[in-house]
Amino acid sequence: MPHEQLARLTEKIRTYGKENLEEMLFAAGEGLRLLAGTDRVRIYLEDLTRGALSCAYASGPFASEVRDVTFPIISGQALVSHVFMTGEPDGFSDSRLGTPALDRDFTERFTIIASFLLPITQGGRTFGVVCIDRDRPGDVVTPPVGERLMAFTSAVAENLNQARKYHQQLLLSRRVDEYKKREAATLMVQSAVRLIEPLALASVLVPAESRTGGRALEILASHAEDPAFKELYDRQGSIALRKGSSLISEFVRDDAVIIDDRLMAPLYIPDLTRHALQKKALTEQMALRSLYVVPRFEKNSRKVICLVNYFTRGVYRFTEFEQGLLQTHAEMVERVITEVGGEHLEIKVLAEINDLLQERNEALTPFLTKVLSKATELIGADTGSIAIVKEREGGKWLVVEDEQGAIVGAKNKEWLKKYIPPFRIGGPELSLAERSLTGYAAWAKQSRIIADVEDAEQHGGFHRSMSDLIKSEIAVPIISDDEVIAVICLNSLRTAYFTEEHKRILQIIERLTSRHISDIQRIERLQKEVTRLATDVAYKDPQVSSYRLGNIIGNSRKAQEIVDFINTVSPPLYNRITLWSTNVLQEATIGLPSILVLGQTGAGKEFFFNNLYNQLNEMYRNEVNPNGELPVKKTNIAAYSGELTYSELFGHKKGAFTGAYSDRKGILEEAQGGIVFLDEIGDADPKTQVQLLRFLDNGGFVRLGDNQQRYSRVLLVAATNRDLIEEIRKGNFREDLFHRLSELSVRVPSLNDRREDIPDLAVHFLGKLFRTYRGKDDPQEETPVLSAEARRILVNHSFKGNIRELRSILLRALFFRKGQIIEGEEISRAIRDGAWEAAPPASVELNEQVAQEIMNAIGSRRGDFWSEVYEPYSASAISRDAVRLVVDKARLAAGRSMPEIARYLNAVTGDTQENAEERKRFFKFKNFLYKTVKI
Repeated sequence: MPHEQLARLTEKIRTYGKENLEEMLFAAGEGLRLLAGTDRVRIYLEDLTRGALSCAYASGPFASEVRDVTFPIISGQALVSHVFMTGEPDGFSDSRLGTPALDRDFTERFTIIASFLLPITQGGRTFGVVCIDRDRPGDVVTPPVGERLMAFTSAVAENLNQARKYHQQLLLSRRVDEYKKREAATLMVQSAVRLIEPLALASVLVPAESRTGGRALEILASHAEDPAFKELYDRQGSIALRKGSSLISEFVRDDAVIIDDRLMAPLYIPDLTRHALQKKALTEQMALRSLYVVPRFEKNSRKVICLVNYFTRGVYRFTEFEQGLLQTHAEMVERVITEVGGEHLEIKVLAEINDLLQERNEALTPFLTKVLSKATELIGADTGSIAIVKEREGGKWLVVEDEQGAIVGAKNKEWLKKYIPPFRIGGPELSLAERSLTGYAAWAKQSRIIADVEDAEQHGGFHRSMSDLIKSEIAVPIISDDEVIAVICLNSLRTAYFTEEHKRILQIIERLTSRHISDIQRIERLQKEVTRLATDVAYKDPQVSSYRLGNIIGNSRKAQEIVDFINTVSPPLYNRITLWSTNVLQEATIGLPSILVLGQTGAGKEFFFNNLYNQLNEMYRNEVNPNGELPVKKTNIAAYSGELTYSELFGHKKGAFTGAYSDRKGILEEAQGGIVFLDEIGDADPKTQVQLLRFLDNGGFVRLGDNQQRYSRVLLVAATNRDLIEEIRKGNFREDLFHRLSELSVRVPSLNDRREDIPDLAVHFLGKLFRTYRGKDDPQEETPVLSAEARRILVNHSFKGNIRELRSILLRALFFRKGQIIEGEEISRAIRDGAWEAAPPASVELNEQVAQEIMNAIGSRRGDFWSEVYEPYSASAISRDAVRLVVDKARLAAGRSMPEIARYLNAVTGDTQENAEERKRFFKFKNFLYKTVKI
């Protein structure tokens, strides 16, 4: 088992990109702990930006404090340095018996008694050191364990070294940006002391991490005409922001957020000697008296960007003109340090994302994972995720991983975000429990920063906590064609970490990747649909010889007419489709092509469409793109009503109706350049009929709630089992739309009209059903066969449900057969079992009585769904109709959504979002109703 875990961790590290240094170190640390049998592991990496060996990973007691301590790259006073220089393993079994000077203090401080150290090398060069520590004396590792540790570090060294270099390059980029900020700010403060004659010194303070933890205001730049005077000021160092520690801490919290409204405007302090200052040298040695502070801060979070200080040596009251001058000057200071300072990192972002876009095409999740890793590393966030917009339960949700834990978006550093539930997209109308920053960013189509998540939670803000360690977060929506398709969310373990510069960098990433992400999504959706269509037409039973096209069985004249129709119309239709990419003017004036498919329920209208599409798609692959797919979309008009029908076909604008939380494309727009199948066209409402007619005339349409004219080119295939001529006579269907749809028209024959095809159809479906339902041990070649009598009964049967009825009969016969040959008697019984009979009144009354007794038992807490419904139904003690009545009663009492029904029936008792066990129970509940009871 440990060997398998180690192999898994090694492979995991190898699959990470260079942006995933922290994930690599976490996995490497897990492997080292597994091999060494101890929780105390340190990993040091060569850090040329600091000129030291930095602790990149530590586990066990004092882990965070251990990471703060560095060792020299070259030194005889530390064993870490010695192992790094020599490239040879070393160690000590008892630190109390003599260790190098630097190790002595270190081991005593962190109670390390024994340690084994080994170098991490690549290409013959050491770039890191691993330390295996113990808190008791003795041998740390045996020679065999030492060899396995060396083998493991060697296996992952190349990936670690590449990630280390990349990480340090980013640190260097940030240092370069910091240097540019300092240079730009220095130029500005030099000009400041020349603006107004009494000014003795000007300085720019910016938030930074203090050495003791928390935030401080450090000196980014300062200037005085006297160099010694400037040097004395600079020696005073940063200003602490702990409450009561400095004058400025009265106005600014320790996370650099303004808490006193007086600092929302420039602050004038006439006489500094009247205040208790942290830096007393300002008044005592430097004799500074008056101070004019101009704050520059982020409007939403009130987080300080910089404070620009203007000092005079004597008490001085600035005129209104001078104040305006200094305020303009401070505004320019802010601009140079936010805009100029981030250029180098932004160039790095552009280069990194451009390289990513040049890589080979891949699936959505791996691409998003790489984007997220780069974004997290570039910005220095602690963790993050990318959620994909999905439609479920009548609304839009953001999904990172599905209920089984499979990632559909992206996330990193899973130890901080173990499971991320779906988040509803929405704004103020959502309840507090449903609100999240990502959901709000998707709803508003705007980037958002939360400087303090604790404050947001306390005041009803938009934050959904995934970890108590997370203190601040930023969310940026990914938008393509004015539609939000995903949201990037980054988190920090520090309050007020994210800045406007970080937002700008994420927006650059969003703009560079949005179209690519949208294309990948479109291709994946298309591939799934095409695969499903291909599966439908791909199966051919070896016992059937009458396949004519795809898997259309064509012994009868009626079936051959269908084949001839597809073969006849496919070439000209394909020629028309190819014109859509050339923008031929006359092509746009003759309207869009359409086919009307008529036939009884279950006759195979959709099956006809599948074969037509397959034919056109094969032509596309042969002549245009061997690996491509013609866009295809399907929908059933009868499944929608009113505005939802219109929205499904043509899309809608955000706010067009209740629940329209974001813009949405309709399927006619999504299938641009391809084919759309509209089933049950006879059920279309009048408004949809009007817009469909206009669409077919010129390809133009308007989304619901919008006024912008859009265009799309598709082949529209519409199907119906209704008598449209009769519907026209009744005023339910437009005659002009009928004529437009039926330019090409085909009638799919009923099964009773093609009885000579029934034997082969029966063999075809029986073979397909057997392959679907057969047990693991059943040989695939031993498909049950129909006796001559069974075939005769099927041929003579009067089918009311056509192909669907035939399949149902064969499925029942397959399940309840007595042998390999299905006899006539078994087919007759299958036909009788499927015959529909009206339930006698006594049966209806009995089901109602049973359902009410179940509801009473659940309502009084004498039972729950599992004991009162699931178990009795599984034991055939209650009927399907009784279960349906129970669900209907629960729906009336609790609401329409499945979670509400589940809670009302006591199928679940806790939070299905947070509790994994409750989540499993809920999906078991849904599967029972949907798949077993078929509600």
